[in-house]
Amino acid sequence: DGGGSLLHHAITLANEEAVKFLLLNNANPNLANARGSTPLHLATEKHLKPLAELLLGRRSTNVNAKDEDQYTALHWAAQNGDEAITRLLLDRGAAINETDGQGRTPAHVACQHGQENVIRVLLSRGVDVRIKGKDNWTALHFAAWQGHLGIVKLLIKQAGADVDGQTTDGRTPLHLASQRGQYRVARILIELGADVHMTSAGLNTP
Repeated sequence: DGGGSLLHHAITLANEEAVKFLLLNNANPNLANARGSTPLHLATEKHLKPLAELLLGRRSTNVNAKDEDQYTALHWAAQNGDEAITRLLLDRGAAINETDGQGRTPAHVACQHGQENVIRVLLSRGVDVRIKGKDNWTALHFAAWQGHLGIVKLLIKQAGADVDGQTTDGRTPLHLASQRGQYRVARILIELGADVHMTSAGLNTP
């Protein structure tokens, strides 16, 4: 598990009493293991909400600490579809639009992994879905590429995502859906106003 402190080991074992004991004895909640993961990263990765709550009960716990991939705990909760921990982290001040090493926000990651429940929570908390990550990919580009129909609808209808936003090489969500054979998504994008005549850098229309 990448080594780490006694607190990391207690969380790996899901030992709530040990976590309480260590925190009472002033164990540092922000120490990182070899992967750069703090105890909060680990509790989030393992879906251990009670342990995440204990850690966040300490005022010194950094809710926005980043691991070796520049993931915050919120990125992990988004990737794992953990709605309860997503809400907890946001309630405790997690930065909703924080980016990882690839320029991805938690919304990008949730879209990539098809976590519609988390996207709904993020939208209810005012996430900015127009943020562009690496190569100018938005959350909608990831959702279209992966064929996540429900998320595509949510992003456009509820969040005002740019249906014709272009990646660095000029591809729109419609280009990406078509390229991957995600025809149900392509059809919805067209119904929701995608421009079928836009060309990408390769001068291909969808």
